[in-house]
Amino acid sequence: MRTIPPTQASRKRPFLFWMAAIASLALWLGFPNDLYSLPPLILAWPLALTIIGLFATSARQAFCFSLLGNTLGMTLVLYWLALPIHSVGGLPWFFAALCAFAVIFCLAAFFALHGLLLFLIRAFPTSFCILAAALSWTVLELASAPLTGFPWLPIAGALVQWPELVQSAAYVSQYGTGFFWLLALFGLILPLSRSSQSKRWLLCSAGALLLILHLGIGWLALARSPLEHLPEGPMTLGVLFVEGNVDQNQKWRPSTQRATVEHYRRLTAQGLSRLNDPAVLVIWPETAMPFFFERNGPQQELVRQTAREQQCPLLFGTVGYGSQGKPRAIFNRAILLDDLGTTVGQYDKEHLVPFGEYIPAFLDFEFLKPLLQGVGIYDEGVNAGPLNHGEMAAGLLICYEGIFPWLAQNRVSQGANLLIDISNDGWFRQTPALWQHLYLTCLRAIEQKRWILRGTNTGISAVIDENGRIVDSGPLEQAGSWSTRARLLSEPSFLHRTWFWQLGLFGALCLSLLLLALAFGKKSRHVENLPLL
Repeated sequence: MRTIPPTQASRKRPFLFWMAAIASLALWLGFPNDLYSLPPLILAWPLALTIIGLFATSARQAFCFSLLGNTLGMTLVLYWLALPIHSVGGLPWFFAALCAFAVIFCLAAFFALHGLLLFLIRAFPTSFCILAAALSWTVLELASAPLTGFPWLPIAGALVQWPELVQSAAYVSQYGTGFFWLLALFGLILPLSRSSQSKRWLLCSAGALLLILHLGIGWLALARSPLEHLPEGPMTLGVLFVEGNVDQNQKWRPSTQRATVEHYRRLTAQGLSRLNDPAVLVIWPETAMPFFFERNGPQQELVRQTAREQQCPLLFGTVGYGSQGKPRAIFNRAILLDDLGTTVGQYDKEHLVPFGEYIPAFLDFEFLKPLLQGVGIYDEGVNAGPLNHGEMAAGLLICYEGIFPWLAQNRVSQGANLLIDISNDGWFRQTPALWQHLYLTCLRAIEQKRWILRGTNTGISAVIDENGRIVDSGPLEQAGSWSTRARLLSEPSFLHRTWFWQLGLFGALCLSLLLLALAFGKKSRHVENLPLL
């Protein structure tokens, strides 16, 4: 087996370093950040890692430079992870920062596998590499949820800041949208240094056509559906968001519970008094009532009294105790009261947040329990279907659940004509996490063609239409209430109808590509003279 001459390896090292730097900057500037965001730049992240893999001189070099670019970029994008780990999880700052970096490093290493894979197949034809590169990235995005528990950085999650770039998600999900964008980009760029003149023209033309098709889908979808700030007519719903802006370090103290309830009652009364039509749904955010609702008689009665006095349904977050099959379990719960103050439905959060709501299995050791005291008190709930009131069938998502496509898919399958996401992003303070979380939730609206009502404690509360556009949003860190309207939609999206078929087709495509690679895998992977871009 031939080895790469040291002079060639050293000559390529600065080039790979600059590719790692481009990857980190593209990742940082593509997602919402503290400086400036330009969403299309996110596409340069996987492109740079692809180039690293194709032009590295060894597997180790491909992985390490990919890891370097990912670690730097993800640290800039996800530095705020230490805040909820410290505030929610209760860990000291040193351990919170250590846990945050561990999450970042694991994610960086996970996506660095893309560069390694491209190194292994770099001797294959350019057309094969283009398809394999787009599939590789999509597989990593899909696998990041079950394997890392933190699928926070999909390509579509950055592009959705410009909704016209991601309208194809209604047909192929956020993963398919990212796949086709990368397929177009790789088709335009990679042939420039790897193909003959005739083949280069063919591949670049295919990439350009795919790019035009993607932009055309986005333009047509938004042109056919004008933005409605206050939709009227049948199958619409009036909404009052109440943002308590309650201090996270005070709300859980028993001595402040009564004051918290009165605070929300007062804001609700003030908001409804400004409306001509008080027949609206009132939304209080996640854990707005920081106590066991079913076991706290005095505070429970005050909340029910609010719905009766205002004669409107009330949806709020609280801490739930016990359910069928789990009589002693504790849940992050949402409860819907009708205008008589009677409970008409509840939802217990299914997908919990690591470190804040549950302890990852790799930290479940006896000697760590004193350090992790108070972490992981919640149990996983079981979804019981939409919460219904009148024409509304609300599919509930609580906080972190808004970033998982299959949870929204399940809500709509059960009959939801509206998605409601109650959240408490106060732990993030005024960091980019607020906007990152909001935009990731916007993807669920596009995929399922449902409006989303997103109510938070400190912001960003928002109304999102079925095309992922933010119709209206509330202020940051200001106690108050504001009203809006939303449309109730029942027609399923193309993606919703074909979700499982698409997963099967994608799996078959990946398997076919793998078999093809194995069949021709004896071809040498040690190509010494690939030109630098």
